[in-house]
Order: sequence, then structure tokens, then C-alpha cells
Amino acid sequence: MKRLAILGAAGTIGQRSRQKLLERTNRPLVLYARRATERLHEIDAARETIIDGDFLDLGRLVRALQGCQSVFLTDIHDPRATLRVIEAMKLAQVNQLISVAPEKRLCTSAALKQLADLTAPFLAPEKHQLLLQQKNRLMSYQLIVGSELAVRFVHLPSMEECMIQPGGWQEAVAEEMLAMYHCYTA
Repeated sequence: MKRLAILGAAGTIGQRSRQKLLERTNRPLVLYARRATERLHEIDAARETIIDGDFLDLGRLVRALQGCQSVFLTDIHDPRATLRVIEAMKLAQVNQLISVAPEKRLCTSAALKQLADLTAPFLAPEKHQLLLQQKNRLMSYQLIVGSELAVRFVHLPSMEECMIQPGGWQEAVAEEMLAMYHCYTA
């Protein structure tokens, strides 16, 4: 039986996606994250393989993805890492990707250009950091869009939506990722 991989499995969205996949599918899971063996504990030893790894480690990623049907990508904060994930998927011959994406309003050509043109030397450090995160997520998103993989995106909520529903938005994202997986298997 083909496995499912969760890249970023130790993060909040990764852990919630893992729980839902264990409850609602019979697929074996590959749980890939930095310091995964420290941060994750097996829930179902017969169905889970926990792998310590960094997204930039192409060799380890390819080995982890061997025999997988689909990949859940729960973190797109680093375009270099996203590019490695795409390369690893192609080398491992895995074509189905379910990925988080920036909030929908930022994924338009106009918003992308506006964000790319924005410079922030006058912003407070925390606002500057947020702007860099948005730019990195958009660059990662564009890499995935152009990857020729079969991709389904789950858009992250806006900062305002996250504040209204603290903690609950991660659950909603994980639920939607599972729904996207079921679209592949239908």
C-alpha cells in the first residue's frame, strides 16, 4: 500500500493532519520534520515512520518519499526548501501534492507584484518580519504552481481571521488538507 508523507509533521498543522489521517484512512504515514524523533511520538507504530530531516536535504527527502502516493506540505516559509521538496518529489516519482498556500487575496498577480515591490526599511521589526514571511510564502507558492505536479492548495487564513479564531484555524486547515486528499482518491 502506498504511503502518505507529511512534511513538517511536527508543526501544529502537521500534527493535526497526522491525527486526521490516522483516524480516517488506513494508509501508512511518513512523518518528516527537523528533530522529528524528539518532537513526535508514535501513535500507531505499525503505520508510522518518523524521519528526522531538513527540507534542504535532497537525498534524505528523496529516500523518505520513496513509495509515497501523496505529500502533505504544511510549511512553505522558505522558497529554497520548497524547491528541494519539488525536486525530491520528482526524483521519487511522487506527483500528488497537497500544500498550504498564502491567503487567497495575496495569490493574485496584482497582489504578488505589489508585495514584491514593497520595501520595508521604515517598518517596525515585527512588521518587517511579517512582510518577509509573506514574500517567502508567495515565492514558494509560485514555485509550486510552476512545478508540473498535481497540486491542491489549502489557503491559510488572513491574520485577522487567525486572531478571531486562535488555534481553530489550524484545525480547519488540517481538515481541508484531508478533504483535498480525498479528492485525489475519489
